[in-house]
Amino acid sequence: MLSFAMVVTEVPVEQLAAKLKSYLSEVTGFDIRTKPLQHVALPYFFSRQYALYDLWVGSAKFTAIFLQHSDEFRPAQFLKHLRQVPVIDPDDVCVVAQALPAYLRKRLIQQRIAFVVPYTQMYLPSVGMELRSRSDRELPTSVERYSPATQVVLIHGLLGRMSKPVTPLELSNLLGYSAMTMSRALNELEASEVGKIERVGRERLIFFPEDRKILWEKAFSRLRSPVSKNERVFLRDVQGGKLLPAGMTALSRYSMLAEPFHPEFAVSQALWKEMQMAGIETIPVEDEGSCLMQIWRYDPRILVVEERVDPFSLYLSLRDEADERVEMALEKMMEHYL
Repeated sequence: MLSFAMVVTEVPVEQLAAKLKSYLSEVTGFDIRTKPLQHVALPYFFSRQYALYDLWVGSAKFTAIFLQHSDEFRPAQFLKHLRQVPVIDPDDVCVVAQALPAYLRKRLIQQRIAFVVPYTQMYLPSVGMELRSRSDRELPTSVERYSPATQVVLIHGLLGRMSKPVTPLELSNLLGYSAMTMSRALNELEASEVGKIERVGRERLIFFPEDRKILWEKAFSRLRSPVSKNERVFLRDVQGGKLLPAGMTALSRYSMLAEPFHPEFAVSQALWKEMQMAGIETIPVEDEGSCLMQIWRYDPRILVVEERVDPFSLYLSLRDEADERVEMALEKMMEHYL
């Protein structure tokens, strides 16, 4: 059974195919492939109006049908055309268009006909995805606390690792999240007016033009400790792993404080699960030869600085400490980075 995608076009088919690949890759995070479909016998009227391509969205396969004359597109007529071609199953049709008026997109959604308009709207119910255009959806809603992924994007910027505006797809490649998760991070930052979102065509890009101190102060109330929980284990059980110094151990390397007697490390939730599956023993209290494992909401290695946790996440993890020496060391550390 073939499944189909139709693309409305006033530009060369090859250019539109490239645009489609770029858009789907950005918003889904999947591997996108296209290939001209050959050796399929079609009625003359069909081949005159449509050009066929194979289209893969991850593991889902479609056949893209590029509309040669967009102003002639009529959903009812299109469905009649499909019924006249036995190799096409109307239930598997996915309409992808260079441009479709809102009322036509609404008609397609009502009939549950999948479609994609690059950089405007995507409706793929068979793979459980719908992404509306900015004009069709509400503006991003401000949140009291950033998601872990959004916090990673912000700290990535605070560390000076964004020298130019970047797209969600570029952030995905840099930070290891899906492009869709990065797109949601941009929504949260835009809604809280942190960073600057600009648009080039249909693409969104983000950068942080503010001074680091101003950016940190603007975002601070929405940032949280990266630590989701603490577990104590024996140091001998983890010495072979690549652990990042965290907590007081990391602060001692950012300051003149002495290292704690029981070292502290940060691990991602995924790495901690691996340790648990390997049978690591947890202990309820401090004991000789033990260490503290901080399980973080995001992977601390994404933001690593000189083989220790980054200073911004470290500050957030220790900001509630009541010890005056710790407070002073944290402030001194932040003066260096801000």
